[in-house]
Amino acid sequence: MDVKKNARLRERMEKPGLIVAPGCHDGVGARIIQKLGFEVCYMGGNGTMSSYLGKPDIGLGTATEMITRARYLAECLDIPLICDADTGYGNLNNVWRTVRDYEAAGVSGIHIEDQTMPKKCGAMEGVSVVPAEEICDKIAIAVKARRDPNFMIIARTDCFRAMGTDEVIRRCNMMADAGADMVMPENLIEREDMEKVTAGIQNCPILADVCEFTTHQIYSDEELLAMGYKLVIHPLASVLFEARALTQLYSYYKEHGTTLGLAEQGLFMPRQEYQDLVGYSWEMGIRELLKKD
Repeated sequence: MDVKKNARLRERMEKPGLIVAPGCHDGVGARIIQKLGFEVCYMGGNGTMSSYLGKPDIGLGTATEMITRARYLAECLDIPLICDADTGYGNLNNVWRTVRDYEAAGVSGIHIEDQTMPKKCGAMEGVSVVPAEEICDKIAIAVKARRDPNFMIIARTDCFRAMGTDEVIRRCNMMADAGADMVMPENLIEREDMEKVTAGIQNCPILADVCEFTTHQIYSDEELLAMGYKLVIHPLASVLFEARALTQLYSYYKEHGTTLGLAEQGLFMPRQEYQDLVGYSWEMGIRELLKKD
């Protein structure tokens, strides 16, 4: 548990302006996000599963796998980390354990969703949800499970495609009443739907999920703030960008039998910059700590 990071996230929530949490799926991405001065980092399920297992986000990842990756990322970071906790990985007992384990891993907040199990990536077809009362019970248990009151419980609903905006608003308000610190209405793409939902949610901060599948789904931070959002995540940007970049790298090497041309274009991070990024000098100089008191 990292109470200092948790407190920093909670304090930031109380200040005006949009909180930006770029998505990452590995330690290098996490370190770059921090190095560039972002306030919060986000670890999503889809990118984690594809980078970790090479599998789609269809409920194949276990709580242990996700929490292990989250622990590694949290150890890389001095800024708060928010993570995807899927459905809580089971019933109320599972939700209790999920909260405790993520909290112990040094994470500062998680979101729990109302999908039926096995869950899917919210952008996929055929997503179904549990009754509103069931997700509200999970959120209430999650709030009771946390040891640090600053650890954030974010309630996500994937009901939009099947049930429409009125049900999204109803569920978000119910989950807020159940104790959620923030709500996450998923799969809203059209501005009209987004503005209707944010206007209908009472007294609870709202999270926006921006996915770079098409340009039509990408809104700027300024636009999201104007629509009433408090926090924005980009869960797939890192893995989609990496997949494209790696395809270009390996294709070039396959065609030319060398990577020299890419190096001459400056497309590889210089060795010293890379070593600085991953903390090479500190690791190699750890013996110096023995000389201090």
